[in-house]
Amino acid sequence: MSEEIRFDGKVAIVTGAGNGLGRAHALLLGSRGAKVVVNDLGVSTDGRGSSSAAADAVVAEIRAMGGEAVADHHSVTEGEKIVATALEAFGTVDILINNAGILRDTSFHKMTEEQWDLIQDVHVKGAFRLTHAVWPIMRDKGYGRIVMTASGAGIFGNFGQCNYSTAKSGLIGFANSLAIEGASKNIRVNTIAPIAASRMVIASGLFPEELHDKLKVEDVAPLVGWLCSEQCQDSGGLFEVGGGFHAKYRWERSQGRFLHSNTLSPELVRDNWERITRFDEHSVYHANGGESFKEFFARMESPAKGGNAFVDMEVAANAVSYLETEYDQNDAALYALAVGAAKDPLDRTELLYVNEFAGDDFRVLPTMAVLPATEVFLRAAKSGEPQLEGLNLPFAKGLHGEQYTVMYRPLPPKAKLKHTMRLKAAIDKGKSSVSILAIETTDEHGTPLFYNEVTGFYPGVPGAGLERVASEEINVAPDRAPDAVLADATEVNQALLYRLCGDWNPMHVDPDYAAKAGYEKPFLHGLCTFGYLGRHVIKAFCDNDSRLFKSVRARFASIVMPGDTLETRMWRESATRIIVEMRAVERDVLVLKNGAVELFESVPA
Repeated sequence: MSEEIRFDGKVAIVTGAGNGLGRAHALLLGSRGAKVVVNDLGVSTDGRGSSSAAADAVVAEIRAMGGEAVADHHSVTEGEKIVATALEAFGTVDILINNAGILRDTSFHKMTEEQWDLIQDVHVKGAFRLTHAVWPIMRDKGYGRIVMTASGAGIFGNFGQCNYSTAKSGLIGFANSLAIEGASKNIRVNTIAPIAASRMVIASGLFPEELHDKLKVEDVAPLVGWLCSEQCQDSGGLFEVGGGFHAKYRWERSQGRFLHSNTLSPELVRDNWERITRFDEHSVYHANGGESFKEFFARMESPAKGGNAFVDMEVAANAVSYLETEYDQNDAALYALAVGAAKDPLDRTELLYVNEFAGDDFRVLPTMAVLPATEVFLRAAKSGEPQLEGLNLPFAKGLHGEQYTVMYRPLPPKAKLKHTMRLKAAIDKGKSSVSILAIETTDEHGTPLFYNEVTGFYPGVPGAGLERVASEEINVAPDRAPDAVLADATEVNQALLYRLCGDWNPMHVDPDYAAKAGYEKPFLHGLCTFGYLGRHVIKAFCDNDSRLFKSVRARFASIVMPGDTLETRMWRESATRIIVEMRAVERDVLVLKNGAVELFESVPA
């Protein structure tokens, strides 16, 4: 059997100890060796009258069991006099249980200032006067145990108890601060919120009469005994106790959401309210105010702050999506055909992209690296799940705004691929928003193969709450004649061919779907156009050796209609850098702009 908790040599003051909870506390401490000051003014539950009988009776009970006790009949508003009784009788104070209280219940609109002040005086000021008087004693001796008596009304509020709830809530904050100040002096301060059929509770009619026997005041005293013991090192806790049940309360902060200050408005708060107030697995508990502020400022300084109804940067910035795909030579050949390669079967320059009998000379067009990135995106859309946790941009409203692809080495004729997708940025463009998804790809052995950035533009999807980034004009075409120009006519069924590569977006095949989105008819995939651009650069500057192609970035400026002739204009800036743009010839529309291609100086291993 474990060692009994005792209080031999300890001096305890228990206020309101003539009845109910206070009496139970006093009797338990007295039975275990404590010298007890039994304080009770002998008033009614509403604070009227006075009598010494209640305190005297409890003292007699303690003495009858062989303990030591004295009575004190002062009001707790004269707390220093109660402490003086303890010092006169026993010479010190080790334990203080602030238990005394009264009720003056009435609805707030009927409450008088006297009813308000009286409750604050007894509960709050009384606890202050007593604690203030014992504090220097406990500090000097380097030991103390203090228990405040709060209530569920102080935690949750209660009808007709605005005065009482305020006082009890105040005691919780009082105890929490005392716990911090007393820590270095071994003074432990805790608060209880008892559920018991005490005299005040019975008078208030809070519990049905049939519960009174199940909620005995004696069931609260063991927890108080533990909190008052020398062994207990807990401090600053709030404990619910009653009927044999014991639990600890704590403050918890929802994950919340940072909203960018340059877009703050009541409407933005309204639109984010569900996320601001949601408690879930991302909610945070802080043991103290220091932890709370530390986490707050860390999040405030994080570049991943901000969000709105569509993007939760606090979540999405740390989210990762994984996908595995594979391809073989047939897939590579289909892609090459879908981006216009080998139109002339007798032209040997591009047969190496479509001829599986080419052996070691078979080449995979580097821009095929965009297909896995597309599949990552489309799989999420098809399943109805967000592309990433915290990212819920509407697929149907999205347009491909920009593509950036980097090759680490030439693509093999076939491979099993592993893709890791993260959100690089979510940007506020006023009435629209932009997302940038970053996707790293390796082979099945973990060897890096390529990297993609997919920039999605969402017109009509507000970006308020996200980061604002100024638009930047990059890779501007020089004001001179291009160094190379190549053109290819697309087929009227080009979109139907390209979609077999995996980009099944109905915008490119279904006339009704396109019409609902505001387009006259289905149009060609932007990434198909992107493939034409890559092929043209390889022809013009790589002697058709696709292995020298390192990276390409371009913005999609306008849609391409199947049947358009695509003309790529290219300006060489250096031996390894080419500025590019593309236009639809018949309509004289710029369809790709701000493009740049980087080349390897030699074929990488």
